[in-house]
Amino acid sequence: MNTLAAPQREDADVEADVRMAGGLLAEAETLYYTQPAATLRLADEALSLAGPLPMATLAAARRVRGLALSFLGRHAEALDELQAARGLVPPGELLLECQVLRALAIASDEAGVLDVALDWGSQAAAVARTLADPVQLASTLLSVGVVLSKGGDPEAGLVQYREALALYEQAGDPTRSVNVLNNMGINCKNLGRHEEALQHLRRAIEIDENQAQPGGARIIAGLNSVEPLLALGRRDEARAVLAGVVPAAQAAGYPNAECFGLVLQGELQAADGDEAGSRRSLERAAEVAAQRGAGQHAARVHKALWALHKKAGRFEDALAHHEALHAAERAQFNEESDRKLRALQVQFDLARARHDAAMARLESARLAEQTRTDALTGVANRRQLDERLRDEYARAARHGHALAVAMIDIDDFKRINDRHGHAIGDAVLRDVAALLRLHCRDIDLVARYGGEEFCVVFVEASANDALRACEAMRAAVEAHDWSAVEPQLQRVTLSMGLAEREEADGRQALLAAADARLYEAKRSGKNRVVPGVQPGA
Repeated sequence: MNTLAAPQREDADVEADVRMAGGLLAEAETLYYTQPAATLRLADEALSLAGPLPMATLAAARRVRGLALSFLGRHAEALDELQAARGLVPPGELLLECQVLRALAIASDEAGVLDVALDWGSQAAAVARTLADPVQLASTLLSVGVVLSKGGDPEAGLVQYREALALYEQAGDPTRSVNVLNNMGINCKNLGRHEEALQHLRRAIEIDENQAQPGGARIIAGLNSVEPLLALGRRDEARAVLAGVVPAAQAAGYPNAECFGLVLQGELQAADGDEAGSRRSLERAAEVAAQRGAGQHAARVHKALWALHKKAGRFEDALAHHEALHAAERAQFNEESDRKLRALQVQFDLARARHDAAMARLESARLAEQTRTDALTGVANRRQLDERLRDEYARAARHGHALAVAMIDIDDFKRINDRHGHAIGDAVLRDVAALLRLHCRDIDLVARYGGEEFCVVFVEASANDALRACEAMRAAVEAHDWSAVEPQLQRVTLSMGLAEREEADGRQALLAAADARLYEAKRSGKNRVVPGVQPGA
């Protein structure tokens, strides 16, 4: 019957797919924080290419996809995706490994699992320190600093931020330097170090303004400087900052910044006795909070408006804002409760996944051990013997170490089986194996060779040491109380042949030499050890 082979893709087609995937992922990399849905589509498009894509490209695509899912609030899916990405990172791809670990830290942070985020971030930083890439290390340290700061340790966060800032400055990266300085200002503000906070925030603004295309540092760092200025009693400076950043935030399309700025402005105006100005600012803040996705500031807005109207005697308006305040607080409480529940669910899923993975590893190890262990006696089987003897022979030959092998046979074992039954024969095999192991060192290997035959590999043992061990084994088996196994079984003995590496060309020849001496021991009357060359002869 004629069959048509599946058409093989040309190398040029594969290379084109790889280039296309790289372009899609480069675009997605710039969007995952601000446009996660678009990022998800780009990652899916990259993964849908005909392929086969290299493992590194697949890992990079799944990393970007995981970050997108995280910022879409799909935390469990995000962590699963990023774990899959981690499993695809090829050995030696340290930059990609660092990026995936950092993504796991970011996604865990977004999920509210800060201890897990810190663990991933620390692993990412350890890998980043092996790279000659200061920007990658700085970005990783920045992520660790964020997690530490969120976890209630702003001082530890500052340590990470300082190192990250030095690395960004070394690399000549002003945009990221501005971000770090802003975070440093926030941490210093939270620690009550207001002058230090202002120094960092002003420096962030200066760096941003000196760029060809300034970003939003003037707005964000400016807003963050208002509370330190007020804490230091510098109210005129705080007013001037707000007068500039509030319209700038509106023009730039930063609703959260605009809302926060309006709240600060309204509170300051109220404290200055400007009731009309305060009302305008706060009502505009309430409008932005309700219509432009800045709900996180709603409670503070309505609390300020409630106080303003109550003081002015407008009790109906005050009551309305008091009710709105409680609604906003309930919404915040519910959102925080939901976040904590999601975090607990993520922690539970992670714990279950880790448990399942640990159990899978144990089961895999058990199955692997079964393939290398004799089921009846518990000693190594022929497969493990072959592997270990191969490795030990090569090592001994390379380093000039001693190596000896003993082949061992239970004398008249067939008679034991015939007289006492196979169950007793099995018990004898188990006891002999146990006695052999008892008189070996941990580094030696006892293996069941087949039937009633055993093999012992003596690692780095001299001829005299190996012979003494064999004699101890033989004597132990002969002296054992076999009547405890079967009252009619009075005696079990061993015949043994011993060979050394120096007398054999290869491990198979070594086994053959020991086997030949085993049969010499049998012919000579059994219950004895026959070595290669008698020590001292």
